[in-house]
Amino acid sequence: MPDDREPLVALLQRIEGFKPADVEVAVELIDETLQNPERSTYRFIVAVEEGEGDEKAHFGYVCFGPTPMTRHTYDLYWIVVDPGHRGKGVGRALLRALTATLAHNGGRILRVETSSSEMYRSAKGFYKREGFVEGGRIPSFYSDGDDLILYYKVVEAADCT
Repeated sequence: MPDDREPLVALLQRIEGFKPADVEVAVELIDETLQNPERSTYRFIVAVEEGEGDEKAHFGYVCFGPTPMTRHTYDLYWIVVDPGHRGKGVGRALLRALTATLAHNGGRILRVETSSSEMYRSAKGFYKREGFVEGGRIPSFYSDGDDLILYYKVVEAADCT
């Protein structure tokens, strides 16, 4: 994964709507994992296409980790797909790889938080299409009128196959 750092940072910078603070937090998670992989609780699955030689094209990634003080619940921190590859199944493939990983490791619940703002409409639609259920909402969490929405998905043993 060390070789993935710069391409992932570049990918984050290409995402329309990500504020500099969003990119900064996402990069912090990448760096924490790279600097101390044995102790970091963050895990990554990266979508790449191998090219000529050592060349790789980075299409997206998912960052996740165990939810503190739970037995089998995990947080989905980031799912990022290159703008040029949206609508091509990359996000779905990353989510399927994630749920298979969780099912294999005894994970049973996957949760994600997002904003109610219009900018995140496609993300909310994605979560709903992929079987996530709205489990809660905190009004005006991010700013006035911008709620935090909590979605969750039950991970099935069949996801392991």
